[in-house]
Amino acid sequence: MVPGGHWLFGHIKHLTGPLKVGDTDYFDHLFVDYANEQEPVLSVLSAKHARTILRQTSMRKSVKMVNRHVRQTLGQQSLVFQSGGTDWKRQRGHVQYALTANAIAEYNSIIHECANAMVTALTNLCKVESNGLIEVDVVHVAQCFTLETFGKIALGHDFHCFSSTGVLRSREAEAFAFLVNDIPKRSNPRAILNPMLQMYSLPTAYNRRYWEERGIVESLLSSVIQRSKDEFAASSKRGSSESSNCTGGSSKKIRDNLLTHIIRTSTDDSVESLTDMMKTILFAGYETTAITITFVLYNLTKYPEFQKHCCEEARRILQKDNNVTISDLRYTRAVIMESMRLNPTVIWTSRNSAKAIDLDGVIIPKGFRIVIPLTKLLVDDRNFERAKEFIPTRWVRWSTEKNEWIERDHRHESTDHGEVVSAADPANFLAFSDGARDCVGKRLAMNESTVALASLMKHFKVSYDESKPVEMKRRLTSWFPHELDIKIHLRDDNTE
Repeated sequence: MVPGGHWLFGHIKHLTGPLKVGDTDYFDHLFVDYANEQEPVLSVLSAKHARTILRQTSMRKSVKMVNRHVRQTLGQQSLVFQSGGTDWKRQRGHVQYALTANAIAEYNSIIHECANAMVTALTNLCKVESNGLIEVDVVHVAQCFTLETFGKIALGHDFHCFSSTGVLRSREAEAFAFLVNDIPKRSNPRAILNPMLQMYSLPTAYNRRYWEERGIVESLLSSVIQRSKDEFAASSKRGSSESSNCTGGSSKKIRDNLLTHIIRTSTDDSVESLTDMMKTILFAGYETTAITITFVLYNLTKYPEFQKHCCEEARRILQKDNNVTISDLRYTRAVIMESMRLNPTVIWTSRNSAKAIDLDGVIIPKGFRIVIPLTKLLVDDRNFERAKEFIPTRWVRWSTEKNEWIERDHRHESTDHGEVVSAADPANFLAFSDGARDCVGKRLAMNESTVALASLMKHFKVSYDESKPVEMKRRLTSWFPHELDIKIHLRDDNTE
């Protein structure tokens, strides 16, 4: 075992967080991992080796302490920490069906609607100020946008996070935000010996609030789910009675949000099971997408030129067409990918080897836990040229022939067109993981983030006072700013 590890936490601290990448070999980290029965753990920094692992095994053992709190809040049938098996595959299949490219295309108008509501709220706040400038916590704004979007897309429910006078949270949104913060608070290693946080039944003020907020969220979800199941049953019955005259029934009518997609393929699931599934989807997608938007806005404050390119693209593409997708906003998408590469929403992931895995002649035995520290892998020069620099043009280049941004192809393109770096290999972009357990909502997350950023850049410039330290917050496998007050400047109509 490599020396210097903690008796309980091993070397995991050195593989996560905002740490500098050391000059290490791919296979020199054999250590005891975080509270996991002292099993041997290997970490890899090669994107190629990480892909091999992620694609060859989907097994992932959960940390018991964390698993206990996740199941308490998200339910016994939550997908988050299931190691695999038939139930996991079945539930994941339902979600995958609901998040296909065709299904997400149906959600585009909702994403644009929520982005426009966010822009309207911020624009009105700016117009109140004589200089057209406000300073807002973009963490809060991003969370509100993501919750509003997920609420409408997943449930057909409006959380009322934006109004014509500002950005706010409804009572339901406040309850949801509380539960998102509760799991990592109780799972924190410093809370292990704190009975006030480990025992939900103790009549403390915090526990009383927990049960109140959880009741609000579960009541909302169960009522929406029951109503959707009833509507689907009634629609199916009408479809059956009309089948002699209309092939296919009314399936098209009920495919209006993610929940109805799932109900359509899982009619035998109970309201309780669907509630656990929808809680998991909302919790998983809400914070990760909000972190992505927060970091990309912060990163853009350092690069006015990149903001200008985003603004130009948004004004060219975002007219009144709500069918615009990430394929149309190539530069904006490249900026988001570059921000996610430097600041991944999930800072590490892991797999357990169900069988021996061959990594270029090095055999990883069965029974190993393999940690993939994304914060280090994605900024390793062996995976990306000039990996620690924010360079969106590693993904796209400007085409003078087409007068637009086009994607670069790493297989045929180096720096022949004057780019500062060679084209990046998209396969090395593991911010959404890879293999059977990759992020099931990655298409939706990228669509949300891209449309949100394009809408913001079309109307605003952003800046940040670098003299203010950014307070970071650690939450399970995420790492993000606690609060981030960014200055938002309303653009003039002719301002690029």
